[in-house]
Amino acid sequence: MTVAVFITSESDAACLIPWGVHFAIVDHTDLLIVCPKKSKGKRAWEKLEVSDKDSRALYQSVFSELNKLDPNRVVMKEAIADGGESSDMDRVAIETRELVAAAPEDAFVEEVGNLDVRLVLLPAFAPVKGSNETDMNWHQKVFRAAPCQVAVVKGNLPTGEASSRILVASEGEIDPDQKLAVLRSLQLAKSVEADKVSLLYVRPDDDEVAPQIAEQHLQQLVKTKQDKSLEIVPRSILADSLCDGLRQIPGSEFDVLLVGTRKEKVIRSLFLDLDLGTEERDPAILVVRAAVPLTVRAWGGVTVWVRSKVPQIDRERRVKLVDDLQVNSQFNFDFGALISLSTLIASLGLVRNSGAVVIGAMLVAPLMTPLVAVGFALVQGNLKLIRSALKSVVLGFAVALLIGVLIGLMLRLFAPGLEISGQMYERGSPNFLDLVVALASGVAAAYAMGRPNLISALPGVAIAAALVPPVATSGLALTMGDLTLAGGASLLFFTNIIAIVLGTAITFWCVGISTRISEGRSTQIWPRYCLIGFVILSVLLTLEMWNFNPLAEPYGGGSK
Repeated sequence: MTVAVFITSESDAACLIPWGVHFAIVDHTDLLIVCPKKSKGKRAWEKLEVSDKDSRALYQSVFSELNKLDPNRVVMKEAIADGGESSDMDRVAIETRELVAAAPEDAFVEEVGNLDVRLVLLPAFAPVKGSNETDMNWHQKVFRAAPCQVAVVKGNLPTGEASSRILVASEGEIDPDQKLAVLRSLQLAKSVEADKVSLLYVRPDDDEVAPQIAEQHLQQLVKTKQDKSLEIVPRSILADSLCDGLRQIPGSEFDVLLVGTRKEKVIRSLFLDLDLGTEERDPAILVVRAAVPLTVRAWGGVTVWVRSKVPQIDRERRVKLVDDLQVNSQFNFDFGALISLSTLIASLGLVRNSGAVVIGAMLVAPLMTPLVAVGFALVQGNLKLIRSALKSVVLGFAVALLIGVLIGLMLRLFAPGLEISGQMYERGSPNFLDLVVALASGVAAAYAMGRPNLISALPGVAIAAALVPPVATSGLALTMGDLTLAGGASLLFFTNIIAIVLGTAITFWCVGISTRISEGRSTQIWPRYCLIGFVILSVLLTLEMWNFNPLAEPYGGGSK
């Protein structure tokens, strides 16, 4: 196991190296000091030697700080390899390396697993608000992507009596990050022979029982303590945010502040907006986050592999795609007119038992675009778009069903004795193959919309999806008194909706669409639950339809 320090500027060395030695001692690991260098060409790990790097102040500052360390606590791995020093389990073995790569931050994250890194130390940074991959700084990328524990450090490691004043601050639901902050604070207190740690929990005053809730959260955090020789002094404050709560505590009351969080809004506030300094000293601030769970890392590996194989949508095409989906998925006069005409054509084709007319109705139907928009919105986390698209789907279904009923009533009035046709029968018994066809249609529609040269494939997708004919069949069947047929046709429409949305969502994820980053958390959670819901519905529909024989004559024995 190794503790790694990621140093990008000479001012970082004086802060990070002593902290790195501290964490290496308490974790009983080695210490790796990494200095990244951006350069084109093959990735390389090079030995860091100040004699060869006199022109770079960064390397001089690193070795200057190393020379200040107590030789009874640390030893250089190079000295052990040369035979100048002996391996000593009571001393931290330090290794220095220069990482040369086109994107050193990405290369370092990839090497974390190979190097068996337990903890990465980063200098204090202010996350770029609303940042994307191109805007993020090196430290922000490492903080997000490193699979191991990460600590962001501001201020020097305190020594002497002052180091006994340690404060852990938290807010919100108790999570692994907050528990890690408590654990690290206890380790720090023990290493400097402190006898207690102060624990602060901040909660908004949004309820009359807010103080009691805060006390419950405090007790949960106190249970994290494993060393009974150390005392935890709990305290709660009612404030709108963590920083507002910390401002109510004089900076002179503590010298080390630990916060467990991965919320970049909180990190930005701690390092930019919070001023805890006094005339004597500035308290050190540590922000820690727990290691990424194995399941999340595995999913990240799958994501990287899939997107490396599937051509990604560039930014220009993505902007055009979002604009097209937003405009064309709204329920307006044009949408209503097309759904009405499509249902009229489909109804007449179904009654006449004409497959060609029914196909024509499929081409006119505008329902595919809002369904693609729903799939896109779920992957992107665009709540406004999903509301607009779902509204169009629901209203489109209602209009189509109503027109189907009206046409059925008119036909029964002017053409008594009208019977259910074979085209209608075919839509009364959905089976597993219908689900597969709809899923493939959603995949094809999303992929075609993301590629300008494949737009010509959309009419074929519309024919395969067959959205309006089942609704028209349901409306006609209701007027003919066949509730079984009406229910079966409605189930086919619902099956198509679920499968198409799921297919489009999978496709957009594969071509690089990701959940948008919201303020205060790394990603939005609700799209994941929605997608899980669609998967569950698809599984249930599959189980329901599995007993149907797709090769048998549907519903009533074929066309008439």
